[in-house]
Amino acid sequence: MAITVYRIQTDSHHDTILDGIGAQLHGGRWNLRGRPMIYTATTPELCFLEYMVHLDGTPLADLPPLILCEISLPAQSVQYLSADQLPTGWNDPYLTPVGLPGFLDGQFRQRQCLGIAIPSAVIPLSPSRNVLIDPLHPQRNQCTLLSIQPYPIDPRLPTGN
Repeated sequence: MAITVYRIQTDSHHDTILDGIGAQLHGGRWNLRGRPMIYTATTPELCFLEYMVHLDGTPLADLPPLILCEISLPAQSVQYLSADQLPTGWNDPYLTPVGLPGFLDGQFRQRQCLGIAIPSAVIPLSPSRNVLIDPLHPQRNQCTLLSIQPYPIDPRLPTGN
């Protein structure tokens, strides 16, 4: 049995979708710079909201072409954590607790899993989950890229201008 997750990213990096290079180069909420990580979500909508909160004021109309990537993972390779299993402050929108990347690395080691599903800090009450994938895990070769398609942005959305 498999689960499907989604990732939105720029088309210019479509050759490295399953490598976690962007997170490795820049770090993120759940990984330190130097540690590859693939940030995905269980729905395209959550992917888009998570992408939008990291635009730092860039108007949507100024974004490069985006793609929606559909990825299949072995269902048993993903462990689910609830909000009460996460460190205090994990969902603070303006301050990322220093220990989050270390916490997540520890969870990957303890659970020996390919992916960890967690609530979204953007919409924590949603049943949708972010799924963080460890591209260094031996099961990474069982990830299948099902589709890549252009991700159009509705012009009715606020552009930030």
